[in-house]
Amino acid sequence: QPIIDQAKPQIAAIHQEAMQKMKAVMDSTTSQIRPLLTADQQKKLDDIQKAHQDMMNAHKELHDAIQE
Repeated sequence: QPIIDQAKPQIAAIHQEAMQKMKAVMDSTTSQIRPLLTADQQKKLDDIQKAHQDMMNAHKELHDAIQE
């Protein structure tokens, strides 16, 4: 367990960096796609993105609650 505990900060840092890079790629992709969409499609994309963000926030809250 001490070895695993020692590795956790490194794993967390790698995960955080990967998530930031993935977000940058996804944001770039979305900004290229958005102008090609109709108004209805843009609204649907916004709704999907909001639902995804809500899900991620709920997941983080759950994770934080478990850690307490």
